[in-house]
Amino acid sequence: MIQFNWEDKTILIVDDTKMNYVLLRSQLRKTNVKTLWVENGFDAVEFIKNNNTADLILMDIRMPVMDGIEASKMIKDICPDIPIVIQTASVMGSAFEEISKSNCDDTIFKPIDAGKLIEIIANQFEKYSKK
Repeated sequence: MIQFNWEDKTILIVDDTKMNYVLLRSQLRKTNVKTLWVENGFDAVEFIKNNNTADLILMDIRMPVMDGIEASKMIKDICPDIPIVIQTASVMGSAFEEISKSNCDDTIFKPIDAGKLIEIIANQFEKYSKK
């Protein structure tokens, strides 16, 4: 697997389960990326509204207060140049339609494979560096 050094990058992880954040942070450890965590979509939107920066957002769908679909739409309205990767266990029916309407840039399915996660993030960083 290709090694990445993203020490100059910050990823905002939005998930209502702290253990999921810990797992994602662990999977990304070798990349040297800085990770931040908020527990719901509302907090993610507030984070962006308050002029905080993230180079990428990993967004869970099912969360209390505000779900990831609504939060993704709002964040893209505020700052369209932040790539958002939806993370979900739902791949069927209405969930798939919701994801397609969220303006997110990519999707990764749980359980999350570390190699696939890093590949998706690398693709988003490359895509957005060319904009």
